[in-house]
Amino acid sequence: MLAVGTTIRFRLAPILAAHWSEFVASHGKWIRPVVFETVRKILACRTPILGCHAYRCRQCGDTTVVPHSCKSRFCPTCGKLATDRWADGVLNELLDVPYHHLILSVPWQLRPIIAFNRAVGLNIMARAAHQCLSQWARDQHRMRMGIVVVIHTFGADVKWHLHVHLLVTEGGLSLDGSHWVRPYNLGWLMRHEGLKKMWRYHCIRGFRRAHKQGQLRFPAKSAFLKKYPVFNRLLSNLYHLTWYAHIGASLLEPRATVRYIGRYTKRAVLAEYRITHYDGEKIRFAFKDYARGGKTSFKTMPVLAFIGRLIRHIPDKHFKMVRYAGIFAPRWKARYLAQARAALNQSTATAPEAAPTQLPATSLLPWRERRRAEHGTDPIACRRCQIPMVFIGAIFGSHARIAQYFEAAGIPTTPSHPAWDTG
Repeated sequence: MLAVGTTIRFRLAPILAAHWSEFVASHGKWIRPVVFETVRKILACRTPILGCHAYRCRQCGDTTVVPHSCKSRFCPTCGKLATDRWADGVLNELLDVPYHHLILSVPWQLRPIIAFNRAVGLNIMARAAHQCLSQWARDQHRMRMGIVVVIHTFGADVKWHLHVHLLVTEGGLSLDGSHWVRPYNLGWLMRHEGLKKMWRYHCIRGFRRAHKQGQLRFPAKSAFLKKYPVFNRLLSNLYHLTWYAHIGASLLEPRATVRYIGRYTKRAVLAEYRITHYDGEKIRFAFKDYARGGKTSFKTMPVLAFIGRLIRHIPDKHFKMVRYAGIFAPRWKARYLAQARAALNQSTATAPEAAPTQLPATSLLPWRERRRAEHGTDPIACRRCQIPMVFIGAIFGSHARIAQYFEAAGIPTTPSHPAWDTG
């Protein structure tokens, strides 16, 4: 558990604003277009650039504005809502059965290859992850499991660490759809060694096929890998390594796991409260150091190196970091989920029961109701009269004109403020 608290001392947007031009000048030719687009969104978030909603009090005439947000899942503020909405959507589709949380990782020898072939490599990982489980379920137990696959590209210290999280049902729907199969006693899924071997086999097979089909590119210093016999020799050597695979304990309450996975999928790579020092040249952040038993460690680095490490985890535009397979596959979901619920006597598509102390999901509420539910305050209540203000219009256009509204409402016009959680 991080011991740095949750107080935000330094925000990402002003750090990017201060150093982005310098970073582009020195690394511009290596920056992907989606990175430029994402950074522009973050810098514009809740500033006059994106406009605002204006409200006026009927009683005293005071006016206030609510800045528009960027909606980017990489934005430290907007990403939280994306996480909550995704998690609530997944939970509404889950069957009320035990689940297992699995983590699969590739050896370090494959990381630079995937970095240079980002979409191809991550697709291979996602496909291999659900194939090894689907094959095991089909061949060994004549069933289809429910599988959620989530690709992660970073570790706790924000380095390039490729792994896949999976949330899988403990058991599955029989191939003929007539009953729910529970192959083992409650709490057991499969042997670790068997999973490691299947994961390794499907990954290596995927990279071999991609090379034969000409889908892989290599930098000049690794041009020798363009020859298939050389590349295949590298892959063959990986068969002698132990590939990492973790099977978590049976989850009777999958909500916490879904939200944990979503936190690192839909939100920014680094939560802002983890930034503990910034002096204009160097930055220090806290992270959970698994090499030290999960204790809190700190990493200090130059700001430009920090930005480079951060932006490499921005996913390509339209690339799906979350996949669904088995009975959760979009193509077959309506049919298989209906059969599974009938077999389990679960007639409605409701999420598993929440813990009694858990707050209700608010991600799908309009922003005003969400603020009320989460903070207990009405964001458009007049500070003088304590009555709801009236919406008078959405303002776009001239930056200078909108900035006047911001200043009148006491809201900063530069990306250096927490502003409002408008969603």
